[in-house]
Amino acid sequence: MIVINEKYGVVLDPDTLTVGTSRPGFYKVTLGPIEDQVTVLEAAVNDLLKTLDPYSTFNMAQPNRDGMMSKAGFMTFFMIGVTTALIMVAAWFLVLGGGA
Repeated sequence: MIVINEKYGVVLDPDTLTVGTSRPGFYKVTLGPIEDQVTVLEAAVNDLLKTLDPYSTFNMAQPNRDGMMSKAGFMTFFMIGVTTALIMVAAWFLVLGGGA
């Protein structure tokens, strides 16, 4: 047996290339606990990848929230555009009017 990590008791069987768990004096070659952790990790990665799509929802989101990120992004940039335009117009009027 090849010890991969002593702290967590992870070992590798060199004959079958199977990863397993160990205790002092006992080696159990099984992928069960490791597969459970990989499943949890894959679920987290899939949820993170969903954040890149504005038309999807997150795992912990309320129901019927599909497309909310797209609408929120549109409203955010719309308001930034309106605010910028108003500041530019106000600055232009101050330049033309002399500020008095």
